Amino acid sequence: MGNAEAIALFEDLVRRDDAAIHLPAAALAMARIAYPNLALAPHLANLSDMGRLAAERLRGVISADDRIARLNHYVFSELGFEGNRKDYYDPRNSFLNEVLDRRLGLPITLSLVYIEIAAACRVTVEGIGFPGHFLVRDVATGWILDVFNGGRRLEVADCRDMFVEQGFERREWTDTLLVSVTKKQFLLRMINNLRRPYAEADDTQRLGMLDAMAAAAAESSQPGVSAMLH
Repeated sequence: MGNAEAIALFEDLVRRDDAAIHLPAAALAMARIAYPNLALAPHLANLSDMGRLAAERLRGVISADDRIARLNHYVFSELGFEGNRKDYYDPRNSFLNEVLDRRLGLPITLSLVYIEIAAACRVTVEGIGFPGHFLVRDVATGWILDVFNGGRRLEVADCRDMFVEQGFERREWTDTLLVSVTKKQFLLRMINNLRRPYAEADDTQRLGMLDAMAAAAAESSQPGVSAMLH
């Protein structure tokens, strides 16, 4: 598949109402930047199987604590997904096919996997565009979870501390840093994460593809520092 075809597929997947976007398919279409002959169906089937098995693990679970505990155990202990601390900026951490195969990723790609597996269990989890470190929220309880660190639960105070640890001023904090993102904003952030390695490699061809995909997914993003990466 050529560059134009890869861009056209991505455009077809994102130029629709946000609720109608199939996030994993769009993320896999984005991966054709690096893997032009990538077949989406096997990876979507793999993710679907993970969700089906997770639903079996959570069958009959009622309490929120047990639900999240079992989901975390399945995703991070049984499946072995984890944040790639040794090679954080490896582009493979941003491609969903590689994340599913290697079980390593960035906060945002691990969040995508977690959200989809949770959805198969009828657990609604949303992405949070936190600066520098993407997070998720269990909608039913409002709990904020850090999937890069095994799904640990964070309080708002923990998020404020993380914000400062990343070099921001405490006075810059605003609760809007914890609002959920749309699917288009989710994809735009994934696109922006990929700009760094391709800019460093002076890969103008792939940077051009990223620009075209960003234009297709363009939507007002959150103001201020919340547009930061990962």
